[in-house]
Amino acid sequence: MASGRLDLFIAKLPVNQVVLTLNCGSTGSELLRIPRKTPITLKRGTIKQTIELQYLEGRECFADFMEMNYALARQFQLTALRRYSLTYAEAEQTITIAPAPLSETVSTLTTSTLGAGTLSVGYELLSRLGIPERQGMVIKVRHGKNIARMRLHIPANLSDDRIRMPSYWIQKWKLSANQQHALQFDQRNFLLSLSANTAR
Repeated sequence: MASGRLDLFIAKLPVNQVVLTLNCGSTGSELLRIPRKTPITLKRGTIKQTIELQYLEGRECFADFMEMNYALARQFQLTALRRYSLTYAEAEQTITIAPAPLSETVSTLTTSTLGAGTLSVGYELLSRLGIPERQGMVIKVRHGKNIARMRLHIPANLSDDRIRMPSYWIQKWKLSANQQHALQFDQRNFLLSLSANTAR
């Protein structure tokens, strides 16, 4: 048994081909155990399809991802730019796919100068959390019982892993600037939750 979490991208590929780009994060992917050039059955509930799996290496990325044809994604009722878990069962030669909408990480919270309605999330952090790369998208930001709607700003620096929030909200919510915070993003409702980082 091997498993991993990947983001889905739609690409111009043969209808039953799936391409995995792995080892984007800091740890090696268990999914590399899946043998190459071997027919694999992709499953989601009662939906099944034999696929050809390929791997791509040496691509710049911060989160593992998979690519497939639009028709195959539609058959399995999958949505582009969403995160899914893949579980490989060697005995059955199957990969079970399921939504994995919650992602968590830790990042340094700093003050933004972009205005009270804008949240800046570095591209590396964006990738780790599974936030779609959509400049100007509205997301909900929560701290405790407090929720605010903010527009997403993505800095040009691809290796940026910080989150920047307007000083208005940092002061109003009594957050600690220049301190690490635990972050959780839920793709189902585009909700980003912040809390004090209690990890030692």
